[in-house]
Amino acid sequence: MSLRASHFFVLSLCILSSFALVGCCHNCGGDSCTPRSAWQSPTIQATRALLLVNREELRVILIDGKKARPTCVTQDGVREYYLVPGEHTVTAVYRYASPPEEGFMAGMHGKDATRGMMFETGHVYVAYYREHPGPVPEDEPSVAYVETNVINPPELYWSLEIDDTDVAEGEPEVEEAQAYLVWVYGPYEPLGK
Repeated sequence: MSLRASHFFVLSLCILSSFALVGCCHNCGGDSCTPRSAWQSPTIQATRALLLVNREELRVILIDGKKARPTCVTQDGVREYYLVPGEHTVTAVYRYASPPEEGFMAGMHGKDATRGMMFETGHVYVAYYREHPGPVPEDEPSVAYVETNVINPPELYWSLEIDDTDVAEGEPEVEEAQAYLVWVYGPYEPLGK
């Protein structure tokens, strides 16, 4: 590809992305919001992988050791991160308050956990967390200690999970991500099936 053609391609990609992001970040209502996400762009789907975070408690703080900012935050609070295909490390934390019905003010938060993963072009991944009882296993990757401000808390650790929405099943976050993808661009056909 000539230098002039590559500049034109990059310029076109930037212009298309800016139009899509303007629509993505508007505070619009329901199905009238078009585009709903920059991920609707075939150009972006053909050149990037998408990492979704659909839980308010979970925060991606670093990608490949650099501060992470979502590429797009939708009206429903779903955060989208567009990644160049390849191996990436994702570092996240989570924090939530205990439900009021438990009768005390308490909060839980997980220390930084990092997970490495191969991201493929056009694939959609969803990040989520799981709490586990017991001490932090030393030989398991992607786990970290959980802290709380209650007296005599149970010993807990948490794991950072990232699943490809094309192959994962049964996890609520994955099912919500699949429903989100239908909302973004209509009937969803997984790439791998």
